[in-house]
Amino acid sequence: MESDGDSATDREDSLTRVPAKRKRYKQKFREEWLLNKEYSDWLRKDNRDLSKAVCNVCNTSFSAEISVIKRHKEGTKHVNNLKRCSASTSKKQQSIVSVFKSMPTNEKKLVKTSEIKLAAFVAEHKVSHNVMNHLADLLPKLFPDSQIAKDIRLKRTKVQAVINNCIGETEKENLISDLKSQMFSILIDESTDIAVVKTVAVVVRYFDPMIGKVITRFWNLIQLFDEKTTDHVANAEKLFNTVIGSFQKYEIPTENIIGFGSDGCNTMMGCNNSVSSRFRQRCPGIIVIKCICHSLHLCASDACKELPLNCEKMARNIYNYFKSSSKRQSELKEFQYFAEADVHKILRPAQTRWLSLNAVVQRILEQWDVLRLYFNSKWLEESECHDIHACLNDPIIKAYYYFLAWMLPKFTTLNSCFQSESILITKLHGKMTAFYKELLLLVLHRNYVNSAPIETIDPMTEINHKDLKDIYLGLGVQKELDSVENEERKLTLRKMCKNFIIRACVGLRKRYCFNDKIMTEIAKFDLEKVISDDREESVSSLFPLLPRIAPTSIQHQQELDDEWRKLPLYYKDLDLSQPPDVFWHQVAELRDQHREGNTYFQHLPKFMLAILSLPHSNAECERVFSRVNDIKTKKRNKLLTKSIKGNLLSQQAIQRHGKNCVDFNPTHAMIAKHNNDMYKNIETIILSDSD
Repeated sequence: MESDGDSATDREDSLTRVPAKRKRYKQKFREEWLLNKEYSDWLRKDNRDLSKAVCNVCNTSFSAEISVIKRHKEGTKHVNNLKRCSASTSKKQQSIVSVFKSMPTNEKKLVKTSEIKLAAFVAEHKVSHNVMNHLADLLPKLFPDSQIAKDIRLKRTKVQAVINNCIGETEKENLISDLKSQMFSILIDESTDIAVVKTVAVVVRYFDPMIGKVITRFWNLIQLFDEKTTDHVANAEKLFNTVIGSFQKYEIPTENIIGFGSDGCNTMMGCNNSVSSRFRQRCPGIIVIKCICHSLHLCASDACKELPLNCEKMARNIYNYFKSSSKRQSELKEFQYFAEADVHKILRPAQTRWLSLNAVVQRILEQWDVLRLYFNSKWLEESECHDIHACLNDPIIKAYYYFLAWMLPKFTTLNSCFQSESILITKLHGKMTAFYKELLLLVLHRNYVNSAPIETIDPMTEINHKDLKDIYLGLGVQKELDSVENEERKLTLRKMCKNFIIRACVGLRKRYCFNDKIMTEIAKFDLEKVISDDREESVSSLFPLLPRIAPTSIQHQQELDDEWRKLPLYYKDLDLSQPPDVFWHQVAELRDQHREGNTYFQHLPKFMLAILSLPHSNAECERVFSRVNDIKTKKRNKLLTKSIKGNLLSQQAIQRHGKNCVDFNPTHAMIAKHNNDMYKNIETIILSDSD
């Protein structure tokens, strides 16, 4: 119990105690004040103290409170200063000045960012680097109020250094990081550019967890021969060592390599002494896939050899007749207008382009009547028109063209499909089998094709062939044959068209293995079958076929198989309409909220996404060479391979971080590399390049 003396003392203390001061709230500068027209022309925030505001006109700082700002605005000094500024500069210029004055103090970073974005523009649009010698001096004159424009120092040497060693090098580091943690496939092809420099394009295909998709990325462009080369042989051993060395250089584990794809030449795909055989030796269990686009093109090209030479000869003669003469092209246009036909040019048959032959045939058929009218008026005057005139007036030749116009789209449609970047590895076997059967049914009896195992069917066995009169060759062929009275020529046409189909079937059988166990099993796990009622009960059939992808221990294999079996229980939580890679990424993201957010599926998505990373064609390497030809032109024919590689990596980085150079935002890593070190090894490039 307290005494009376203690309570009296407490009362005295409470009376004499000074109350604590309340901490005053500091108002911070608000960006919406700059939207007010009364303040936007002269007010800005103080970057050193966010509780302060700065007047650009008076060059003074004050508290960032609206009442203080209003008092300053109405002050005599401010009003007089504002009048003087208005008299000396227009309102528009004042606004520009205020914008640049409101920029962050870290102007060096802004200058670096601007230079990197300009370099990205040069790389994306394949502009000559010499353009920057004038553009860098032009920018300050175009934007005299911009301090950044004045500070930009980006001429030929520097733009090349930024492209190669800032943007390109950062993209390379990102790729290295991805490939060290993900399973990937390698695709390669070789080509010779306009300066007769032989290079190998290396492309990788893997699942990128950052975007949740399987992607194909350019990895390297390797020059096979240079001034230091003593061995001038591009054999399989050299190609393999060059390609595998580009990964070992960055310590990327070869255990992550699960697939290899290339065209079907012996150097790449031979059984014993090839690049693929060396990959099988170095990476046991690797999946080797021959480019299906090359195979389809070769099948169609070989089959066309069964048709008369006059068909191809006529197409080339027509193109050569018009290609260099403006007068003849103008005359052809007059005939097109007269016949009310589409005004289109005649296309050139190209041996190396996969889809060109079909386009040429379609164009000639489209312009057939116009061309016949034109050459009917020319064949008596010009001897070079005689053969063309004869062919255009021959219904048998037109029947061959109708046959090609019906048959070639079957090849080109499938070829175009496999050239896409979509996930098609699980559909490859089904599409090739269906196409092969479609061709077989044209010349073989249906009962035989449907009853025999497809790998045992021999298209050359005549006992199973249909009669010539029963072979369907398309409506256009039948229409033209009705106007031909010579039965012998009709019979010859039917035989040649039949031989075309048979040779195409033989080519497909030779270039694609229809009883391939790996492709057959992978096809069973296409997404459409995965979500169907008759899905496979187990994924165990894939384990012995894919040793580099499948788990090694029986325990992990069982866990993976259990995840496969319980997957249908979670279909309600998934978007089943998504592409396969996106679907399996969704599966990987399913989490158990009752167990600290642990994922339901730890093994299955990784396994399936690795399968989807296998290549189905080599089209991406061809796209790389197309971009190389856009960069290294006749006027830029001395560009070094290193410069081209830097441009390719920079273009890829722009796509990774934005749709184009306008949306592209340099990363912190790129800005950090923008220093004196970026000029490392650039002198040799500058001395050699004449860009």
